[in-house]
Amino acid sequence: MVKNRIGIMQGRLSLPCSGKIQSFPKETWMNEFKSAKSAGLNFIEWIFEADEWEKNPIATDRGIDSIIGLKKENHIDVHLLCADYFMDIPYLKSSDNVKKELIEMLDWLIERSSKMGVKYIDIPFVDNSKIENKSMFSEVVSFISPVLNSAVEKGITLTLEASLNPEDFLELLELFNHPNVKANYDTGNSSGIGYDPVEELSSYGEYVRTIHIKDRVINNGTVPLGAGSAEFDKFFKQLKKLNYNGPFVLQAAREKEGQEIDTAIKNRKFVESYLSKYFL
Repeated sequence: MVKNRIGIMQGRLSLPCSGKIQSFPKETWMNEFKSAKSAGLNFIEWIFEADEWEKNPIATDRGIDSIIGLKKENHIDVHLLCADYFMDIPYLKSSDNVKKELIEMLDWLIERSSKMGVKYIDIPFVDNSKIENKSMFSEVVSFISPVLNSAVEKGITLTLEASLNPEDFLELLELFNHPNVKANYDTGNSSGIGYDPVEELSSYGEYVRTIHIKDRVINNGTVPLGAGSAEFDKFFKQLKKLNYNGPFVLQAAREKEGQEIDTAIKNRKFVESYLSKYFL
């Protein structure tokens, strides 16, 4: 039996909103618990974005009660949260006043997330919030450090997602040297840049606590799993060496609309095939 848990990014079990590949499904988030159960998944990674964030159910106690009820009813966990809010409003591009507000928002998000059982908050430093060079490392530390006491108190690990080369990412993580600051690894982002998974995981693999599963063609967009440049055999073989036992989040390309559950099942089986090969 494969012990590693497989879940899905919120929204992938709903029709795309406004043509976006990823967004919080405002109208259908409740239905996704039943869909995730039907797809044989274990959990949903929650999305918190800037657009109408006040309407996200985690913003109210009543909303959190609804989430907890759906978790119990469907046996679907929500122990990861993707903080796309900080990609929509990137700290590294903001004024001093906005930076202060973003730190306060992250602190608030840690408190709210803990109420619904979240253990990992993924903070993206990719695309619009990309870390351009090492001179920005001090700014990243200035953003994350003020909330670390809250993270420790609430039992939440902040997993940084970055498009840095392996050596630089390791340097950033070592700057924190904190048990509640770890790494998220995204197979699609890495393959899209052309990074070698063995080189990456040999460098900072000990810090990886969460994994997003997707596939991309080098210097191009997301494609179905197995159709891009991601070297899944090398990746899972290296994970085995690291004895990784954390979650895998399906964040793969959208395929035929209306067949989201079928796509999730196909992608789950794709991951399970590698887990069976390397982890059993």
